[in-house]
Parts: sequence; C-alpha cells; structure tokens
Amino acid sequence: MRWFKTAALVLCFALSATLLPPSIVTAQQATATATAQDYSAALAAIEQALETKRKELGIPGISIAIVKDDRIIYLKGLGEKDTEKKLPVTPDTRFAIGSASKAFTGMLAVMGADDGKLSLDDSPKKFLPYFTLRDPEAATKITIRDLLAHRSGLNRTDLAMVTGMLNREELIRVAGLAKPTAKLGEKFQYQNIMYTAAGEAVAKAENSTWDKLIATRIFKPLGMNNSDTSSAAMQKARDYSFGYDYNPTTKVTRRLPQRAIPAAAPAGAINSSARDMAQWVRLMLNNGTYNGKRLVSEKGFDELVRTQMKIAGPVGYGLGWFLRDWNGHKVVEHGGNIDGFNSQVALMPDQKLGFVLLTNVTASSLGAYAMNTIWSAILGDPKSAEAVSSLPAGDPKMEVGIYKMDGAPVSFEVSFKDDKLMLSVPGQPSFQLQNIGGRRYKLGAPAPPGFFCTFRPGQGKEQELFLEQPQGNVVAMKEKAVVIADEPPKPDPRLISADALITKMIEAYGGEANIRKHKSSVTKVEIDLESQGMKGQGTIYARAPNLIGSEMWFTALDKKVGQVITFFDGNGGGEVMSFGPPETYSGKRLEDIRAGSDVYDVVNWKTNYKTISVNKIMKVGDEEAFVVVRRPEKGTPITDYVSMKSFLVLKRDSVIVSETAGIEIPQTQMFSDYRNVDGVMVPFKTTSSNIANGDVTMRVLDVKFDANVPDTVFRTPANPPKRTDQ
Repeated sequence: MRWFKTAALVLCFALSATLLPPSIVTAQQATATATAQDYSAALAAIEQALETKRKELGIPGISIAIVKDDRIIYLKGLGEKDTEKKLPVTPDTRFAIGSASKAFTGMLAVMGADDGKLSLDDSPKKFLPYFTLRDPEAATKITIRDLLAHRSGLNRTDLAMVTGMLNREELIRVAGLAKPTAKLGEKFQYQNIMYTAAGEAVAKAENSTWDKLIATRIFKPLGMNNSDTSSAAMQKARDYSFGYDYNPTTKVTRRLPQRAIPAAAPAGAINSSARDMAQWVRLMLNNGTYNGKRLVSEKGFDELVRTQMKIAGPVGYGLGWFLRDWNGHKVVEHGGNIDGFNSQVALMPDQKLGFVLLTNVTASSLGAYAMNTIWSAILGDPKSAEAVSSLPAGDPKMEVGIYKMDGAPVSFEVSFKDDKLMLSVPGQPSFQLQNIGGRRYKLGAPAPPGFFCTFRPGQGKEQELFLEQPQGNVVAMKEKAVVIADEPPKPDPRLISADALITKMIEAYGGEANIRKHKSSVTKVEIDLESQGMKGQGTIYARAPNLIGSEMWFTALDKKVGQVITFFDGNGGGEVMSFGPPETYSGKRLEDIRAGSDVYDVVNWKTNYKTISVNKIMKVGDEEAFVVVRRPEKGTPITDYVSMKSFLVLKRDSVIVSETAGIEIPQTQMFSDYRNVDGVMVPFKTTSSNIANGDVTMRVLDVKFDANVPDTVFRTPANPPKRTDQ
C-alpha cells in the first residue's frame, strides 16, 4: 500500500529579420566581422524562426553569434535579460554557458599535453593522490582521457555537487564511493564530477588553478574580456542576464538565483557573451589557430574532435564535444544547462560554419532547433524537411515492428492503432506519424519541428528506420518481421480480469477493512543513494484521504549536505530544498501526485483511474507477475507487476515529470521485504532507478499507524531550508 512516499529527486545539471546593424560592431572587431550582405535572406529567415520559437518556448531572451569563413556574419540579442525592468539582451550580455564549459576543460588538457606537463593517458591519481573509484580495477586503469570522454563507468553523481556544501576534493571523493553502473570504457555515461577531476588534474599538472588557466590560456589570447568563471564575477559585470524558468502549463516565468558551482567549475562554470564566444567558435573552426597564431597543436586539436567514445549509432563524443552528422557533414557541438540558463555551441568544420546560442531559461530545446535551422538556411537543405520521399508508398501496417539502434540499448516501437501509425520512443509519449509522401513521415505533436522518419530497405533482409532530428540523425534496424494476423492472438489463459485481480490484491494487502481502519501513518526511513556515493534519512507522513508529506536529509562523507521537504494537501503542493529553487506542482506532475497520494491506494484504483487493464504475464526475477497498466484521466500511466503468488506489487514503471524542465524521466521501482504492520502489508525495501539518480534504496526503519500528524507537514513550510547553492 502507499503508506509512504519516496522524494523524487530529478537533478539534471548536465538534457531559438534584421541584419546585423553596423553600430554593433566595434572598430577592433571590424576586420573579423562580415557585412552579412551575401547571407541577408538566410539570416533574416534564421532570426524570424528563432524569434518565433523563442516566444513559443517562453524564453525571455537570447543572444546569437554566427561565424562563417572566420567572420562573424550575425551578432544580435533578442528579447529581455531582465523581465521586470524590460532590459533588452545585447550581444555583450553575459549568460551562464553551463556544460559548454567542458570543451574549454578539454582544450586545457590537450594544451597541457602539448606542454609536456601531462599525458591524456596518465592516471588522474598522478596529480590527485586521493582519487579513487569503488571498482578497484577501474581505479587502477582509469586515465584523464577516460574522464574527459565520459567513460568512467559512473552514472551522474550530481547530488553532492548541487548541494553546494562540498569542496572540489570532497566532490571527487564522494564520486569515488559511488556504485558503478558499467565497467570502465564499457559505455558512455555523462559525468560532471569526472570532468571536475580532469580539470583539477590539469591544474595541478600545470601548478596552477583551473580558473587561472582558463583566463590566461584561452580567454586572454582570444580577447574574451567579457567572460569569467564564477557567478560572483558575472554579477559584477556591466551587462549580464538574470536566469529564469518557464512553466508551459501555468505560463509562468520565474526568476531563479544563479547557481554557484565553484567546486565543480571545470564541468560548467563559465559565463560569457555571444560576442566573446564567437571568438571561441573561430578558434575551433580554424583547427586551433586564432588570427594566424596556433594556440594548440594539430595533434592536440585532433584529440578534441575525434571520437573517443561511441554513444549510439553515428553519435560519438570527443573531449568536451559531441560528434554528429548532418546530411553528410560532420557536426561538433555541445550544449549547456544550469539553473536559469541554456546554451548551444555548434560547428560544421568542413563548411567553416558555426554558431553560439545563449538563452536565459532552464532546459530550453531551442539549441537543437537552432542547429537544423541555421545549417539549412546557410547551406540549403538537400533533403528539405517537407520533401516527399522517393520510395514508393506501401501499406503502413507493414512498417509495424521493433527497431533497434546499432551499438545502443535503445529501441523504437512502431505500431498501428486506430488507423494511425504511431512511434514510441523510450521515456517519451507516443508520436503520430503523419505521411508526407511515400514511406516518409513527419512526427506529430508533441514532437517539435524538424523530426522525420523514413522506412527504407536495410543492408540485410529487414528494413530500417531512418530518424531525422535536429541534433543528429540515427538509423535503427527492424529486429523481426511482425505478422499482421486477421485475428488477434489468443490471450494467455492464466490472465484474469482487472476486477478479479484488484479483489485479490486488496485481500493480499490486508483486506479493505484493515486498510481503511488506519487514518494516518508516520514512517521513518534510511536511504542509500548507491549511484551517488551518499546516504540519507527521513520521515514520511500520510493522512487519509490523500495528504502526504516528507522530510529528507542527505549526507556525504558523514556530513549533512542537503534537505528536501515535500508536501501535498489533497489539492496542491510542491517541494522545497536547500540546494535548488522551490517547485510548485502543476500540470502532469500535479496530476501524478494527486493520483498517487491516495492513502488507501489499491482499494480506490477503480475510482482514481480511467482504465485499468491486465495485459500479459511477465517474470520479475524468479516470480511470474501480471502486468497491470493504470491510465488516469490526466497525468501519466503507471505499469505495475503484480505477483501471481502473493498478489503484491513487485515492480512499478512510471515517469517523473518536470514541467519547468520540460522532461519526463522513466523510473522503475522494485518492492520487497513485505511485512505485516497492524494488519497491512508494507514493503520495507524499495529500490528506485532512473537516469538522473541511478539506484536509490529506501529501507523502512519504523512505521506507526494512526499517529498524530500536524497539518503543517502537508503545507508549504513556514521555515523552508536555507539555500546553500548560491
């Protein structure tokens, strides 16, 4: 039963016309800036498209620089840097660039190798004696190159970072305690703290600091005088932007305090302007030279932009750069996301074309949209987004099947429902495929513009799905043919109706009378954030009919580093924390909390959900389980795996929704160690897994039913936790 709740922590660090007026260009930059005359029509189209999309996505302001053939052909700010005072963004407005900083850290590493101060294949322990990993073999073999290529074997360990309570060495030590989710070099796993360790190792090798090296080795020679590496420095600038988030459900734009990350600076602390970042783009498009002067060797530069780690299909990672393909052209790019800001830096080396896009809203999708928009407008799109496929049309039912990406555990399911062809992507809603000719389809809402798929013959007997998207195209091969039978296959005779199953579940959990006799509960828990290298403890409160609240403390290296309080009073709620802005539940998130807060849970399933279906039987470990899908009137579906022996839930698949971040993160929970407490079965162990936090195990220490629970725990706390991240 749902007598307790686990705080769901979605912590993602690090997943947008007028020509350039001559007055914007300073005399010192005149020689490096084009008049844009040859690109006037293209630039006008780009500006119009990005401005329209900016408003659609609720982004207060953006700043853009486009470089072609070593000249700035476009440089402009659109929208506002301060929504309260209505101050406009300029090309010199500083924004946080977030994880686009990683490319600078990669550059410092190869510069250090040029100097003979280090080798990319050195152990980080050579410069950081305290560095280690939980996996002894990985700890012995890992190199600086591994850190920079996101192949350490660790999932994100960002929680310790965002608390703002640990110094750089402590962050690196905490990451070393985290349970690995892969072997060293086995797969790409984005890892901010390993980048922090790489930056710190380079600094120690150069007998300096990361901040000083960025300023002297990169900012100074590029003339990036309007750039810095700390939030304090940015806020002293003459022209800087505030950061915001936007809730598309409530249409509310909220100003956020800038996150200070001095301990993790090499992973994402740079602040800069579009004009300054254009110089960085020029350096990269000229293979490491700037105004005729080489700043990094050709060999070192090649290390940055060659594939060091495959991600999926044609997508790979260099040292601080994602490597993709766009219509046969290599694209080198990296985005950045941090509270209130989002950035995109993208290069097409063979065309000497690149751009930087800076935005002042969290988790914007404008960067991916900008890539396709800018490439198409400047170069012309040989395969227009609305072009009709030359392949002959066929029966859409024959496209049905499972398509798997080569070299990645990612599958796409194509189905035919209600006379519509649908594409399902892991962790996202289903998209209707709208035929635009032949076997080519456009992805319908909620997919943004620029997403298409074409079904075509593969190299073998099976066909493949060619998915076009702004951030890079992918190919998935059909796993097996799907036979479209005239009659549906016969169901498993062991399946039972939803009504029958719910009846058995209610009895298994203690019976309706026992369940309903309890009006409240107080549950003490301990938490092991295995993939974060951290621990936690807390208290979870519940009161009938649907009031819930919790207070959780997190520790790292035996030090209290963070607090999260969640609350829901039956109608609304949210969460406050010591290391981030408060969240008010809205949209799908609110509906999911509302549907999942019922203290009497399965007793009221029929009331709380629009449909409940028992679809099939699958194994969970050694037990066979009924697969039950609950679909609410609003909100997101939940899939439960109910034991055929005990009729208790063994596993649950759900989605954590963030309205302001615009993401939906799939989550799996495993329930075990069921115990009878006052006539009700309670799982004393729950392990939750998602891409943001990895594995989090919660163990119940004590449950007290019908305890006195004050109203205050279900409301916004009068004294919220003091922020530690600013």
